[in-house]
Amino acid sequence: MKTGIFFSRCGDVFEGRLRLDLLAASYENFPVVRIVDDFFHPDDFSVLLDDVVKNKLEAVVLAGDSHFSYAQTRNGEYLFKCLEELGINQNKIEIVNLKNMVALPHPRDHEMLLQQKAKLLTDAAVEKLKYSHHVTTVEISPRKAVAVIGLTSAALVVAQHLLEEGYKVFFINEKKEIELPDEEVKSMRPTMVFVQRHPRLTMFHDATVTDFHGYPGDFSLTVTAAGQESDLLVGAVVLSLQNNSAMIKMFQAMFHIDIDKDGSLVALDDVTARSQTQDRGVYVINPQKVAGEELGQAFMAADAVASMVIKLLNQKEIHHAVKVSEVKAEFCSGCGACVKTCMFRAVSLVGTPLISHIEPRRCRGCGNCVTACPTDARDLISSPNNALFGSIDIFAQFQSGAKILLIACEGCGYRCLNNGAESGLAWPIGVIPLKVVCGGQIDTRLIIHAFVKGFDGVGLVICGEGCCHNIIGNVDLERRANLLREILGARGIDEGSMKVIATCSRTGQECIDSVNEFYGQFAGLEQADSTVVLR
Repeated sequence: MKTGIFFSRCGDVFEGRLRLDLLAASYENFPVVRIVDDFFHPDDFSVLLDDVVKNKLEAVVLAGDSHFSYAQTRNGEYLFKCLEELGINQNKIEIVNLKNMVALPHPRDHEMLLQQKAKLLTDAAVEKLKYSHHVTTVEISPRKAVAVIGLTSAALVVAQHLLEEGYKVFFINEKKEIELPDEEVKSMRPTMVFVQRHPRLTMFHDATVTDFHGYPGDFSLTVTAAGQESDLLVGAVVLSLQNNSAMIKMFQAMFHIDIDKDGSLVALDDVTARSQTQDRGVYVINPQKVAGEELGQAFMAADAVASMVIKLLNQKEIHHAVKVSEVKAEFCSGCGACVKTCMFRAVSLVGTPLISHIEPRRCRGCGNCVTACPTDARDLISSPNNALFGSIDIFAQFQSGAKILLIACEGCGYRCLNNGAESGLAWPIGVIPLKVVCGGQIDTRLIIHAFVKGFDGVGLVICGEGCCHNIIGNVDLERRANLLREILGARGIDEGSMKVIATCSRTGQECIDSVNEFYGQFAGLEQADSTVVLR
């Protein structure tokens, strides 16, 4: 497989910390190894794509910035789209977060260790490409219908925009009638009349959503209202949750929305992605909080959401990569453990003999079923088990003092580390991060393997109670971890060498404080102060 490795300087972040020229030189046997200032500088962008074409690359490693910088920066995924158009499968693009996992959280005077750590993280990305299967892509003709859930003034504004653009709107109101604050009614009367009288509007009062699945542009919702169920087919979903904590909690996992430890709605990114969720095609009306300007801010947020929905559904076709759990039929025993584990009803047993079957429209790719399978018949396309074990083998080569492996879910755990580094928080150089999709994907065999390979400790950084995007991935992991502690003791390993760190915080402060405290028991040194700004 012809793989190109590209390093970004990310401005001056690596100055005095990392020698990218030395790092690049260690991959001289690859078809292309290049250092650029910024992947999104027009000249560097063109050079990267030209290298892909000229060298007929089949896979790409992008080392420098964070995974989140692509997902949460406006048009940040445009680079991936261009690479796919040149024939590189989405699952053959690997990101190495040198900025937030190597450069920012560690002191400058650790240059040799920083260099070594950067090399190992890059090696792990190359290793993962060996095991990553191609993902398939489905082509969707977007449905010209939208479900708007939660009847607020802002939701009415969204509905007005969509109806004017020719869309069908399903309004799902948890209450028995339209109820708006008295101070908003006067401003909203014309809009209310327009929306209520429109022939393309269907209103469900005293209603709730009991099921949701599908792809952006082609979602299915089951709505229960007045004792009757209705199945709705829509291209997008708009949530207007305001400060309704009950609705936020109800829909948090169903619609992949982010919440904090208090159960309040949190933006995917406060600046660039206030209205997006982790699922493309699902939007949240999330206005800025400005005293005295609440209604105006709500209208601005509604206008923005309507614009994003229209932009998405006005496309002729939407291409969606299907990253699901896969089944190795020859190993499947038909035991049904995967069926019991899946909270999204994505798994069933079919055929004779019974074989596990995945419904891709329902599968979230969380990995819970992979861990539950007793015959190793399942794996994640986006995060293969062999790649995780291979990464541990590579990370074990790190030559520092005490070292711990930090297995972090991308929902809360890895995000906390990433955000903490951005804000200047520090953790010891001997802490090595391994990103997984969900806490539910963390197999106890990974933990034991890390100890066998010489790690002093293993930290499991997962979503806190009520924050898991996959409903019970964190709960399942904690249950497995409790059982594993007894096994570790029998193997002569102090059960305190493994720690579960559960967090819903987005700042990273609490999480990184816990990481530093955990590391301190191995280092025998004064606990690092995570409030120190290193930049």
